[in-house]
Amino acid sequence: MTSTITDDNLRQPFYGGATLHVRSYDSINTDDRAVIRGDVSFYFDLARRVGGEVLEIGVGTGRVALRLAEAGIPVTGLDASPDMLAIAAEKAAGAGLADRLRFERGDMRAFDLATRDFGLAIVPFRAFQVLLTPEDQFAALAAIRRHLRPDGSLALHLFDPDLRFLLPGATGPTDRQVGVDRNTGRPVKAVLEAAVFDHVNQVRRDLWRYRTLAADGTIAEEEVLELALRWTFRWEMRHLLALAGFSVEAEFSDFAGAAPAYGKEQIWIAHRGQRGGDVLLGKRSRAYC
Repeated sequence: MTSTITDDNLRQPFYGGATLHVRSYDSINTDDRAVIRGDVSFYFDLARRVGGEVLEIGVGTGRVALRLAEAGIPVTGLDASPDMLAIAAEKAAGAGLADRLRFERGDMRAFDLATRDFGLAIVPFRAFQVLLTPEDQFAALAAIRRHLRPDGSLALHLFDPDLRFLLPGATGPTDRQVGVDRNTGRPVKAVLEAAVFDHVNQVRRDLWRYRTLAADGTIAEEEVLELALRWTFRWEMRHLLALAGFSVEAEFSDFAGAAPAYGKEQIWIAHRGQRGGDVLLGKRSRAYC
């Protein structure tokens, strides 16, 4: 894929401020999007089984947290983006859920909350993959572990690397998005213009051009946003969890509980603490039911 972007100064981080992506996030990432279909019910069932307050890492605009709170589950949501947190807080207040939701701004690699006995921590919709080094990944897992009670659990969602999308010149798997700017009501269109790969460090950097359109179809606003994600292979993730002091209970390729499969999703359920060295020995974990 050849980029049409010539001025690097035009680039902004995907979540760096009130970007067009942030402002159209909820309209683009609806519950029927394939990669997250069924995730709210999945997290709800797990939270009900585990019990206690839920810690959501990468809470964003509150898509998952609000649904859990509506079901009576208290949630603390952590995110580095003040603009996304502001949207989440506005939605929570409008839904009358402020008593069940607490939002904290922080870095998932180094946060310290007053509550350190969460029954469940969740990291939905690939938020873990914005961590671009193994050191950052380990730091985040360690910080999460410190906030779990001794019998606490972690649910983590990543994509499983599909080599078709990790080669020079690769497109997709998604190269266009359509949404609505929550501030103006204008339609938002986004096109993936370039993908740059660092195969040594397993990082893909996507450059997206976002535009809002005026009533006459002309461009009202335009931004070039960079989304950087690190891909992590399944067994790499399993060993990283073990090194951080987690034992894997189950792994799936979708939120319906399908068995691990190449090129789909990595959905992990892990416990705080090791269980007989099963993870390090590579024994298969049982299915979640």
